[in-house]
Amino acid sequence: MAEKAKFDRIAKNYDFLKSGDTRRWAKAQLKFFRQLRGRVLYVGIGTGQEIAHFPAGLHITAIDISGNMLAQCRSRADRYPGSIGLVLMNTESLAFPDNTFDTILTVCTFCSVEHPDQGLKELRRVLTPGGKILMFEHVLSRNPVFALILKSMSFITARLSGTHLDRDTVGNLKKAGFAVDSERNVYLDIVKAIAGHK
Repeated sequence: MAEKAKFDRIAKNYDFLKSGDTRRWAKAQLKFFRQLRGRVLYVGIGTGQEIAHFPAGLHITAIDISGNMLAQCRSRADRYPGSIGLVLMNTESLAFPDNTFDTILTVCTFCSVEHPDQGLKELRRVLTPGGKILMFEHVLSRNPVFALILKSMSFITARLSGTHLDRDTVGNLKKAGFAVDSERNVYLDIVKAIAGHK
């Protein structure tokens, strides 16, 4: 699987690569993550940099496609004042029963899921009726100039790391059968905090 291999390869340098984003988005994430409730599924935890922005006391199941990413994440998960179970799993084929989780969180994940429509259908399947999905994601800008830049960048990033900066994640969320409750720009209209429900 190409995406898994790419993330396994960059796992040791991932914190360095994402350190600027982690600092830049800390305040927005702290506020956004206050909505996490009940049984939480965190999709694409990577090295776990966002754990520092979680409210305390949550019970989280965190998945990632890369075993190397999960290994890098382990110490952060162990220090979290709540519980985080780490599971090696592909978003497109979740090994959880229907209606398992009350809240699902993704953070810059669906720019990298190989088949985002299938991944979102799986998330809807495992979310409880009325359950909430929270997505903090890179998306394609509606500004034609920015959109052209993002499409050009994606031509390179998709090959290097499997990251697509030109995804219509809000549109894909609706196509998968979710209702979108809010869509807030965090950085221009390129990074958004999206909340929806099943």
